[in-house]
Amino acid sequence: MSVELHGDRMTSKERMTAFAAGKEIDRIPCSLFLGETAARFIGKTVSEYHHSPAVMVEVEAATFRMFGQDGVGVGPGLFGIAEAMGTKLIFPEDGIAYVAEPALQDWSRLDRLRPPDPHRDGRLPLWLETLQLLKDKLGDQVGVGSSVGGPFTVAASLRGTSQFLRDLRKNPALVHRLLKLATEGTLRYIDAVCDLEIYPGFADPIASGTVIGADQFQEFARPYLKICQDRVIERSGKGTMLHICGDSSRIWDGMADTGAATLSLDNMNDLAEAKVAVGDRVCLMGNVAPVTTIGKGKPENVISEARACLRKAYDSPKGFILSPGCQIPIGAPVENIQALMDAARIYGRWPIDPERLVPWG
Repeated sequence: MSVELHGDRMTSKERMTAFAAGKEIDRIPCSLFLGETAARFIGKTVSEYHHSPAVMVEVEAATFRMFGQDGVGVGPGLFGIAEAMGTKLIFPEDGIAYVAEPALQDWSRLDRLRPPDPHRDGRLPLWLETLQLLKDKLGDQVGVGSSVGGPFTVAASLRGTSQFLRDLRKNPALVHRLLKLATEGTLRYIDAVCDLEIYPGFADPIASGTVIGADQFQEFARPYLKICQDRVIERSGKGTMLHICGDSSRIWDGMADTGAATLSLDNMNDLAEAKVAVGDRVCLMGNVAPVTTIGKGKPENVISEARACLRKAYDSPKGFILSPGCQIPIGAPVENIQALMDAARIYGRWPIDPERLVPWG
């Protein structure tokens, strides 16, 4: 795909390489959280996507042709590590997978759990195969990444989220044992991906400040996320992206303390406040509302909200990436997704003119 197709002056790979080095870029980077939710774009079901490297590659290639976003990738996501350790999932034909039966419903089974071999267990080999295919197909044009659940979310998927959250107070010692096991499983996947010279980003939604307290985040989530970030830094020389859903304002410092290079923030967070709080430590990423604006709004709503995000954070000291606040939902109109990319190309063209970001009316 040539850059002329979307009117860009740089390829996505050129842009992100320059952005990471603090060099001049043509426009603000823009990332789309699509993945399995874009299966419909090529006439496939979400379930087909989850079980076919060929379909996953076709979806990623199709969306990159359509939008020219700054990054493609696949990964075991929130549940893949837990699934490879014995948690059973249900895959609706056209919906997001969910946990049907946690692997650790009784603590007496903890000693039987083993971290997975990413080359043999669950669907982890499928993701590794897909990543290599994606790199071969698109890697000269755009960065290829892999998304994986953070250890806190992996542990919750092994134990069952409701029970796991109760265990934080009732059985903290056992929780830490489980978190160490979940972390080891995640580290093994990190190493397998890094062997492909692809570097994973982390999503840890159960560690949300909306779900647990800041003190619980510090005790149960941050240390294990840091171990994972340290491994990525060891393998690549730099930290990677961390996304935590919900209101994360009380844990921004803790998120930055993990060594993450980029914090992806849900739309309920104020980017201007985040810029003041941690913008000098990490790149910020976000945060157009994925459901109400991209999923249910009109293109002009997407443009307006994207301009607001740019207005608040385009000058964040460590950089800013325009994106949805979380995954774009299944069925979101193509024109709304295109509007987000249009906002990056029109209002995020470098050097950015702040006068163009002033609210309309």
